[in-house]
Amino acid sequence: MRSHPTHAAGALTLSPSTLHQVVDAFRIGPVVRVDVVTEGLMNRNWRVTTTLGEWAVKQVLDVDATAARRQHRATTALARLGLPVPAPATAGDDSVVTVDGAVYAVQPWVNGAHRHGLTLTIHEAAALGELLARLHTALAEIMAPAPHRLVAPVTDLATAHTKINRYLDLIAQLPGRDDFDRYAEAQLHRRRHLLEQTADLRPTAGIPVEPCGYTHGDFQYLNLLWNGGSVSAVLDWDRLDVRPLGLEIARSATLLFGYGDERGLDLDRIAAFSAGYRQGRPVAASDLADAVHRLWWERVSNDLWQLRLHYDNTDTSCDYLFTSASAVLGWWTTRRDAVTAAFTGS
Repeated sequence: MRSHPTHAAGALTLSPSTLHQVVDAFRIGPVVRVDVVTEGLMNRNWRVTTTLGEWAVKQVLDVDATAARRQHRATTALARLGLPVPAPATAGDDSVVTVDGAVYAVQPWVNGAHRHGLTLTIHEAAALGELLARLHTALAEIMAPAPHRLVAPVTDLATAHTKINRYLDLIAQLPGRDDFDRYAEAQLHRRRHLLEQTADLRPTAGIPVEPCGYTHGDFQYLNLLWNGGSVSAVLDWDRLDVRPLGLEIARSATLLFGYGDERGLDLDRIAAFSAGYRQGRPVAASDLADAVHRLWWERVSNDLWQLRLHYDNTDTSCDYLFTSASAVLGWWTTRRDAVTAAFTGS
């Protein structure tokens, strides 16, 4: 499995006392070995080997216990439908336990490896899109009815400029600036200029978009395990919620198939992924094109979360994601029509 920086975990040590309480509550057997899982950004995870097998133990940080239980009901139902979604273990009639105020969940360990989207064949990219379509269809069956249309927020220019200027002011006030500070400052000036150049392309606010439904919320390679040429597990359902389906298609594809530098996006794999999805669950080309355009605008106007971590939380673990996102955005902006055509097959 790949190792990546993690900011969520902080101190990753799971104390013997806490571990004992968790494994005892879930009745997964005496512990033989504990390994830290370094992949991921939002939760703390351990691979725990016991006399009864291997387990993924997670300290849930991204949502509260109520949301985690809701998520677990969904993943249990998806697993029963035969989808590659691990069902949680249970502690009595509950799927989470609380130890010293912290929430923990357990599921059987799933073998597999994370594969970046650029390592997938065209056929595998199409199959992954089809899997996302099957997940959306299954979620529509197992969850409460969801609205078909939603009014999606659209960041306005004033808000975007305020956010950019805030970080420029923070950087200007630093007693000493390092390479990242100088890079961020240059990118923020470029982002402000880009906003001025593309202001007329801002999507119209207040207009309902469709189709909408329950989505995974973070369908990208760190949340996918592959065993051979197929997905063995779709992980981390913390962001399960109702959203425009096109937004998940577009966001997932750009995260999966981005080079992370000035080469931008792999449009052939994006086209295969989108075609695979639309074969499994039809989406009008106009609706998908609208979703791609809205995502691009949010990347232009509102995608500075890595700077929030860096400057507000003193957390540098996602600095590399700001660098890659900035490079891809510049490439995407000059090729918007080609990117949209890859998604829509036009």
